[in-house]
Amino acid sequence: MKETLMNHWQETLLFPVQDAEARKQFLITCLVALAGFIIPILPTLVLYGYSVKIMRQVLEEHKSPSMPNWQESDWSAMFLDGLRLIGIQLVLVFPLLLLLGGGLILMMTGSIGLSVDAEKNTGSFTSVGIVLLFISMGLFMLFALLSFPYRIIMAAALPHAVAKNSFSAGLDFREWFPILRKGLGSFILAYVFVMIISFVFMFVLQFAMITIILMCIVPFLMIPYSAYLTLISNAIYAQAYNTGRDALQLESHVSA
Repeated sequence: MKETLMNHWQETLLFPVQDAEARKQFLITCLVALAGFIIPILPTLVLYGYSVKIMRQVLEEHKSPSMPNWQESDWSAMFLDGLRLIGIQLVLVFPLLLLLGGGLILMMTGSIGLSVDAEKNTGSFTSVGIVLLFISMGLFMLFALLSFPYRIIMAAALPHAVAKNSFSAGLDFREWFPILRKGLGSFILAYVFVMIISFVFMFVLQFAMITIILMCIVPFLMIPYSAYLTLISNAIYAQAYNTGRDALQLESHVSA
C-alpha cells in the first residue's frame, strides 16, 4: 500500500478518469449516483456493488484498480455485494450510532428541562438539565474520539468481507485483526488519503458558494464527488488490506 500510494499515487487516485473508456464508465457511475438522490437505496447499493468489483481486482488479481464495464456487469450480483458491504458498515457503526443517539436525546431532554424552568422559574429541573447537557457533551466527545479508530476498523473489515465473499467474515474480529495489525501504517495512510480528498472537495465547495453563480454548480459537484469517493476509498482500502495480508503471510512462512 505504501509503495502503491507513494510511488503510483496518480495512477491510484486518477483511475476513474485515466482514459476515455474509464471516463465513459465513470459517467455511468455518476448517473447511478444521481439516481441514488432520486430513488432511495437501490442505486446506492448497486454503486457500492460496483466498487466491490474494483476491490476484487486488487484483492484477487493483485491488479491496479480500473473501471469495469457497466454493460458487462451483473447488476443483481452488484446489488447483493453492495447490500453486504453496507450491511457490515451498519452493524459495525451501530455502537457509535447509539452514542450519538444517546447524546442527542440527553441534549434535547436537558434543553427542554432548562426551558421549562426558565418559563416557570421553579428551578426544579435546572440542575438535572445541566447534568444531562454535560453528559451529552461527553457522549459527543467520545463519539468524535472513536470515529477515527472506527474508520480504520472499517478499512480492514470491508476488504476482508470482499476477499472472503462473506458477510460474517467482515464481522469476524479474530480473522481480520491480525491483518489490520500487520498493515496498520498502510490502513492509516489510506484513511489520511481519503480525508485529504474530502478536505479538497470541501474547500472547492466553500469556494463555489462565494457567489450565487458558482453556488449553482454545487449540486453538480456533489454527484461526481460522491461517486468518486466511493470508488477511490474502497480501492485504497483494498490496497491497504493486501499489504497487511501479504505481511501476515510472510510472517507465517518465516515462523514456519
